Amino acid sequence: MNILLPTGHRPLAWLLRSVAALALILAMPAHATSPDKLAWVAGDLPPFIWQTKDGPQGLAYELMALMAARIGRPVEVKFYPWARAVRMAQEEGHYGVFPLARTADREAQFKWLIPLAHVNYSFFGRAGNGRAQHQYQHDLHDLNALRASRVGVLRGSPIIKNLQAENFQNLILAKDYKDLLRLLSEGIVAAAYAGEPMLRAAIADSTHRPQDFRVGASLKSAELYMASSLSLDQVEAERWLQAYRELQKEGAVSRLQQKYLLPRP
Repeated sequence: MNILLPTGHRPLAWLLRSVAALALILAMPAHATSPDKLAWVAGDLPPFIWQTKDGPQGLAYELMALMAARIGRPVEVKFYPWARAVRMAQEEGHYGVFPLARTADREAQFKWLIPLAHVNYSFFGRAGNGRAQHQYQHDLHDLNALRASRVGVLRGSPIIKNLQAENFQNLILAKDYKDLLRLLSEGIVAAAYAGEPMLRAAIADSTHRPQDFRVGASLKSAELYMASSLSLDQVEAERWLQAYRELQKEGAVSRLQQKYLLPRP
């Protein structure tokens, strides 16, 4: 069998250069040529992100769209049940998830990329009127009274631990914010415990009136983030962070927080 060599090259020298070049390519880190792209997942969690007939909406979604456009990524997020979305980012390859509360038990399980808002967790109750008023007048500022009552909270939410640490035992679990409002409006629970901006947004997006509810004591707070899998390539993570810094400097982040009436982190 004849092997053709490039004209003007000695066979041994050409072979050594070819082997050296191949070794250099194999030694290069994967992200030097094709970094793994970040894929976003989320659940319906207004005012940060939720689905409408016109497409996704919310503070975190709009911020993601601005960053994606700046670094040449598709403006895309896939919706899942919230617990599954969190689990995907926690256990699988290159997912980003939002809005995720930064808690002590989660600290080492995610990369915490972009801060979204500071959120207080508070007790909500019904605001009765007329003859029905007395049955809704649970003292939402008295934790001892609330401990003796049924309190609604989202199933799978880390804030359940806040209640358990304060010896709340009569907890009713809701599948989502819509279900939590149903439990409250039907009198199944005396109070609902949730992040203030999330439940206020759920009320605004429902058939209920804001004046039908009242807010009481706050119990704990958290910083919400756009987070990612630990295995996300650092070069890819830095692209999103740099886009966020530029948007923050230009005032776009502050304008989005004002639009959705959220306190800055």
